[in-house]
Amino acid sequence: MTDHPRATRVALDRIFNDPDEIVEDGVRGYLLAHPSILSATPNPRVLARSTRTGRRKVGVITGGGSGHEPAFLGYVGRGMLDAVAIGEIFSSPTAASFLDAMRVADSGAGVACLFGNYAGDTMNVRLAMQDAENDGIAVGTVVANDDVASAPPDERHRRRGVAGEILMWKVAGAHAEEGASLQDVLAVAQRAIDNTRSIGIGLSPCTIVANGHPNFNIDAGTMEVGIGHHGEPGVEVRPLESARDMAARMCDLVLADLGLARGAEVTVLLSGLGATPVIELHVLYADIADRLEKHGVVVKHRLVGNFFTSLEMKGATLTIMKLDPELDRLMAAPATTIGLVQTSDAIDAPATDAPAATAAEKTGMTNHVDQTAYRPESGVPLSETTQIVPGLIRAIVGAREWLSDIDGKIGDGDHGINMAKGFSRCGDALAANAPPLPVALNALSDALMAGIGGSMGPLYGRFFSGMARPLEGAAFIDARMVGLMLDGAEAGIRSLGNADVGDKTLMDTLVPAVRAFHAAEDRGLAEALLAMSSAAERGRDSTIDLVARIGRASRLGERSRGVLDAGATSCCLILQTFADGLGTLVR
Repeated sequence: MTDHPRATRVALDRIFNDPDEIVEDGVRGYLLAHPSILSATPNPRVLARSTRTGRRKVGVITGGGSGHEPAFLGYVGRGMLDAVAIGEIFSSPTAASFLDAMRVADSGAGVACLFGNYAGDTMNVRLAMQDAENDGIAVGTVVANDDVASAPPDERHRRRGVAGEILMWKVAGAHAEEGASLQDVLAVAQRAIDNTRSIGIGLSPCTIVANGHPNFNIDAGTMEVGIGHHGEPGVEVRPLESARDMAARMCDLVLADLGLARGAEVTVLLSGLGATPVIELHVLYADIADRLEKHGVVVKHRLVGNFFTSLEMKGATLTIMKLDPELDRLMAAPATTIGLVQTSDAIDAPATDAPAATAAEKTGMTNHVDQTAYRPESGVPLSETTQIVPGLIRAIVGAREWLSDIDGKIGDGDHGINMAKGFSRCGDALAANAPPLPVALNALSDALMAGIGGSMGPLYGRFFSGMARPLEGAAFIDARMVGLMLDGAEAGIRSLGNADVGDKTLMDTLVPAVRAFHAAEDRGLAEALLAMSSAAERGRDSTIDLVARIGRASRLGERSRGVLDAGATSCCLILQTFADGLGTLVR
């Protein structure tokens, strides 16, 4: 096993049992603490509101990573969300969880899925919508992109969704309670996010317990302006300022981007990031209120507290939404959730029996691989390959901390954690037997699609199912068969996105590795595997000098240069482990 360098783990003064089960344990606690608001569903990563109106209405759902509480599950309830899909810490929910949330929330009027602008969420929602449409559920989406620091105004489509999502859920949920159509709910949600801007300032890093060390660094006495909710670097690091200067900086950035005229009416949400004392949030809000008054802005609704956090990070996010008469009315509408309560005399009717949510069926895919009835007559007998997938599992689990450390340099530091969790679950399922290679590859695909969320779950899920498909009916594996398997893996990745070589993704490893294998294919399986392994390593290392153009790191621009890409690194590890395992069997 390769000895990967690891960051120093530190003793954590945190409350947990098993660091890998924090999400499960936390969800159980929320259900026990708030039974009048939250209810469980057959999918443990989907929660629904305990009270239903008993009438046909548009379902409003969202989904996101854990660690931001009370977001996302804290906004399920009367007047806001009907269901939520829950991901790992800082990682998007799986497609299966998004689908089950859609099913739970649907009462025949359609479902509005309102989520943040992150690659993993977008990918998994898209996969879930395909199956929801097959179920006859009408689903529409609105993507939140309120973070002014993550892209310039003329590239708003690239901006992250942050605390502005809460205001979008509030107005959309209120409109759905009024009996509005799916089209109208989506329209008001879109208008809300179009009228909303946010900016965050971080004062300290945060630590995913399973990592055991901070995801990133903020030096004492400094603050990071524009920091993301997962610790993504902001636009600048400055010496720590007074609350008054901090308020001026945040307000001026947001107001300039929003283009508010004097007399404009707004909602202001000021959220702590997890470890900021509430009294200090109110000190900051007082200066924000003064600054807004100076600009002639009228505050109609104000929310101050911990609404969208980032584990134990110190700092705050300021969100401002420009109001029109309808948004003003919907902000004032009643709501009863863990994270936000708007008082009213209205009482919900008892819960009705909702159809049980079922696990998502695997989405079909055309991978354009030639699937003629190929039967190799020489090569490695398929019966001898039963240890290849267990070898992949051991490699990824062994590299867990290394992969997370790499990811933490320009991402949220959860890549190794989530990959190891998904691979481990497959290992547990395979431990009792040694299934044929195509069965094991499909089992690994299923475990990743259902278990780890983010973008890596679907991407590697399609990667391994694509590898398995050409093996159906085969008895041997030779160079041509492996070529078909690699083509299937690449086609699976391409079916979900448009990343290519040069974008600082796993494609920088995969594409040159596949090309190198085919170039050496005529020299036999052993030679081709060696060529693939070498090309994969060169591709992985090439990402050090690349600027990310796709995914969360793309918002960093030049600051993403100088470090490995985590996906390219895990892809290299997978390809090299596969090559080593199969190469030892070549006679």
